[in-house]
Amino acid sequence: MLPFSLIEMPRNLSAYPLYPYSVGRHIQYHHVRPAGFPVHQIFLIRSGSGRFRDLEDGTETVLQPGMAYTFPPDRGHEYHPLSHEPWHVGFIGFHGSQAAGVLEGLGLLPSALFHPERFEECWDMLGGIWHSVNGSSTGRQEDQSVQQDLSVTLYRLLLMLRRSETSAGAATRLENQNVRNDALNKAVSLINEHFTEPLLITNLAAAVGYSVQHFQRLFLQEYGMTPHKYLQNLRLQRAMQMLTEDPERPVQDIALNLGMETNYFIRVFRKAHGVTPGVMRSRLHRSTE
Repeated sequence: MLPFSLIEMPRNLSAYPLYPYSVGRHIQYHHVRPAGFPVHQIFLIRSGSGRFRDLEDGTETVLQPGMAYTFPPDRGHEYHPLSHEPWHVGFIGFHGSQAAGVLEGLGLLPSALFHPERFEECWDMLGGIWHSVNGSSTGRQEDQSVQQDLSVTLYRLLLMLRRSETSAGAATRLENQNVRNDALNKAVSLINEHFTEPLLITNLAAAVGYSVQHFQRLFLQEYGMTPHKYLQNLRLQRAMQMLTEDPERPVQDIALNLGMETNYFIRVFRKAHGVTPGVMRSRLHRSTE
């Protein structure tokens, strides 16, 4: 297992369009970088799975074996394992005047999941860069030939990671779609099971692993309404059922059964149906006589 290593910068960094900054392969645990990392990063996943979160827009991505993921510098993010199996992650950080342009040209930016066709070779090359750095003394690292070799090896690695039109498209979209659908299905199941309890959207988002803002955006895209509106509609349907089945049941009891405060329940009900629960009960009772 290889640890994380920072790479000594050349005295004349401008002479290298691409140059590695850090490299490693190890078991990854929870890590938070509110201010981001100072250089571009590429992650390779060997085993286990984890969740990567962009702290600026709330986007979340699940990283699984055989996948690679690129992330730009100075952008807040965090990541943590999801599986019981160790999350074995390889990574390399790099800078240079052409770093952003090369990544965009190779289809590695904007950030998106992809499956490198030569994953094992890329994984071994990360290890080779680490060994090259840690097997050299400080004086040796300052040798121009060593610095050139590191720059060339990094470029070779990026070429091997290049995303083809086919590999960059359908597989990645399907992966993200499946993850999103699983999360939304779980959220709907939780609402359906617990709508009679005091249920906070913040807790619901946390339960499926999303920020509140991102969760609400995805839910709205999928179901055409916010999770709060979905929950509210479910409670109102149940309220109508209880009013119909038990005309003598107090409004306070109905509200309590739905996990709602009484006055709030009455306001919501009147807004939806144009009358209070009491008036609606009277109408329902008359229609059955």
